[in-house]
Amino acid sequence: MKNLSLILLSALAFTFYSCSDDDNGNTPPDGENTVAGYIYTTTNGQGINQVIRFDRLQDGSIENETAYATNSQGGSNIGVGGDAFGDFDSQGAIQIIDDYLLNVNAGGNTVSVFSLDRSNGDISLLGNTASGGTRPVSISSTPVNGSETEFWVMVGNQWNNPNVQKNVPDVERYPNDAFHMMDLTEADASDAERNIALFRFNTTDGTLSPQGVMDNYVRENGGPVQVLFSEDGSKVAVSLWGIAHFLTDSPSLDEQHPSRVYVYDFNNGTVSNPRFFEESGVAGTIGISWAPNSNTNLYSTNFNVTVAKAENSVISLNDTGSEVVKTANFNAGNGDDLDEACWTVISPNNDRLYVSSFKANVITPYALGAGGAITETLPFETREGTMPAGDSKDMWITSDNSYLYHIGAFQSFSMNVFDITSNGLDFREQILLNTTQSGQGQPGAFNFLGLTGFDL
Repeated sequence: MKNLSLILLSALAFTFYSCSDDDNGNTPPDGENTVAGYIYTTTNGQGINQVIRFDRLQDGSIENETAYATNSQGGSNIGVGGDAFGDFDSQGAIQIIDDYLLNVNAGGNTVSVFSLDRSNGDISLLGNTASGGTRPVSISSTPVNGSETEFWVMVGNQWNNPNVQKNVPDVERYPNDAFHMMDLTEADASDAERNIALFRFNTTDGTLSPQGVMDNYVRENGGPVQVLFSEDGSKVAVSLWGIAHFLTDSPSLDEQHPSRVYVYDFNNGTVSNPRFFEESGVAGTIGISWAPNSNTNLYSTNFNVTVAKAENSVISLNDTGSEVVKTANFNAGNGDDLDEACWTVISPNNDRLYVSSFKANVITPYALGAGGAITETLPFETREGTMPAGDSKDMWITSDNSYLYHIGAFQSFSMNVFDITSNGLDFREQILLNTTQSGQGQPGAFNFLGLTGFDL
């Protein structure tokens, strides 16, 4: 959900836009630009959800767009949410586990399991499993202790996306005024659908077995946007979206409800000791990332902050084991826009945090020091090509730390390629997807969820 422009996009065929002649030293000699890996996202449209695969070449370019049906519904619905056209947020919607690819189907309330051929990137649908709630949006996994073939898989079910738009007297409340007049801290039947659900995944045959709901959430703080195990598997973090007030230059505390970042202890399939961070004036939390080599420090990004909290687009958090506390906060982008900082990714060499901003279509890199502390905000890089305000979402980085890929998820329906440089990023090219070109000109006709890949 962000400040969406109503600029209509022209219907463009599958093509690319290139704006950079920079050479990062990774361009192979003529005739040797072979496939180096594969990249995947999901269309999350108004019909059957599809997984999209691209071949990634050695020079960072991508080709050979291929679509695979999930046989389960996407979650887009342009008829709800007024000027937001049904937008909702998610990080971690598609994951590779061993020789399998798993993705959520937000409209079908299922998780798809595909077998993955690592020699050619091909995937084959094995089946769909009920997500344990409504609108699954995020997946995370960690190995089962003592097993070489099993993983714990946590799924975040978001349920819905209540929000408030614009100012009085033109204020609009979704799903309706009556919802926002309730005491949203009280228990409600919908709590059961707004949860984190645990599964056990067997990589010998691809079976995904439900283990039950681990926790659920009241309406005031919203549903999950991301679930994320720590690297050592001892903890799981969950970001909740809260209730945002946007399409305004001054979000109101009378309308906005704070988001939360929860941390739980995780042990042998059980979660315990819940604690959380929340702060008045901070809502719309989306991306969370654990700091490198840490199960105590993490980052969160917040798209909807009040004027008084404008410096809180990015927040560093510390989990003490009994509480989650803020240790630092930062701007994103040019610092002038309150609707910033949405998606996160850590570089493979652990020296940077990258933050994507939905409205401004920029990526802001942050230098990381010892213990994962943010030591410097590096120059942000603006996407080019087709870039309507309200479009940029997930990112993925190659294992050699040479290229960053980034989806234009909500209006352009594009894949965007960046070269990683010594001082930040250089935008290289944009590819408008052929599979989703029927949605060009209609915000929300698709709402790509997730971005992942692997290298050969």
